[in-house]
Amino acid sequence: MTNNRYAFIKISDAVQSDRQYFLDWLRILAILVIFFHHCAKFFDYHTFTIYNSLRSLTFSIFREFNFLWVMPLFFIISGAAVYFSLNSRKANLFIKNRILRILIPQVLIGTFLINPPQIYLERLFKGQTVCDFIHWYPQFFDGIYLITDGNFAPLGMGTHLWYLMYLFFFSLIMLPLLIRKNKKSVISNFSRFFEKPWALFILFIPISVTAATSEILGLGFTRYAGGWDPMSFLVFFALGYLIFSNAQIRENIKKYYLISLLAAVIFTIFYLVSHFGIKLIIPGVTRHIIDQNGVLLPFNSSVWMFVEAFRGLIAWHWIIGLLGLGQRFLNYTNRFVVYANEAVLPFYILHHTVIQIIGFPIIQQNSNIFTKFSIIAIASFIIIMVIYELLVRRLNILRFLLGMKLKKIRPSLNTIVGNKLF
Repeated sequence: MTNNRYAFIKISDAVQSDRQYFLDWLRILAILVIFFHHCAKFFDYHTFTIYNSLRSLTFSIFREFNFLWVMPLFFIISGAAVYFSLNSRKANLFIKNRILRILIPQVLIGTFLINPPQIYLERLFKGQTVCDFIHWYPQFFDGIYLITDGNFAPLGMGTHLWYLMYLFFFSLIMLPLLIRKNKKSVISNFSRFFEKPWALFILFIPISVTAATSEILGLGFTRYAGGWDPMSFLVFFALGYLIFSNAQIRENIKKYYLISLLAAVIFTIFYLVSHFGIKLIIPGVTRHIIDQNGVLLPFNSSVWMFVEAFRGLIAWHWIIGLLGLGQRFLNYTNRFVVYANEAVLPFYILHHTVIQIIGFPIIQQNSNIFTKFSIIAIASFIIIMVIYELLVRRLNILRFLLGMKLKKIRPSLNTIVGNKLF
């Protein structure tokens, strides 16, 4: 049996392009974590929309752990993607790509098809409506969700599509700093100040300062979207571009990532143990008492700004650790990576609504939490992948609406013959 050299391509191969395949792997792994994260949302102490009658410490810890790193990693990867995209595109083509890949799916599919079922199920769960979805749909346009107690959620407001909204506006806001002049952008020029190994470990400072400042300014409520405030996500996005615009910084990550992984694990354990009061209760830091079924403790904003700064440190160490692991062990591609990487965006757009539709009747059954979670996760994943494989992946109109590249339509034999004859 001969080896197919295209089924497993290492970064060292002579024919290798500049693509960083480990970023594809990390993106795929992150979207899977996000999927299970949202399946677990029904059972989290923090959930206030649709939830199971009994909550779970295990799933609450799982979700709080994910908040520390998964969306920061997504924005780091997004910043890196922008760097590589601007390698091959001028600013006008980059903006066109952002509109096609992000804005159109968010406005057309997200606002009018993906978001309404989520809002409807919340209203149904809270007894704010009793009619079926078809008759309720016109009410979706009444008021603004989360602002006027209305239902309309444009551009992902209040739903999982907030990530696409942030990403689109971040790309436009940061574009003057990302466009290259004389082969260097403002951020890539600035990156040279962080080429020393020790400098790598102080890059958490802008994250921590931004997160703490957000708390001081009373913007902590914005962390409902992904566990971080928008300005902190903007910093992660900029750092993603900065890291991948400088080969020396990436080399330092590859050399010293184990230090960060160890620090991340130690800091995370301390954070989670204190956050949930697991034999360690710190006034103002501990948010839940597990001995009292996860009861929520009073919030102290003055203390929490220090917690936010600490979270910035933890997140940065996870970023360094995961990027280092990826560079060391995942810098190759295969058919799975090619297939899954193309599916990430439509999977992300579809997943939360499917989970909510599947989960809504399941949480009302008399089963244990783990059984409910398993049914929701398995059924949702199968349905999403069936929709993707049988419809989205094959139909150009759906590919367009969900931000994918269009498939080239091969001309038929009759067309070819006809063209030659006429």
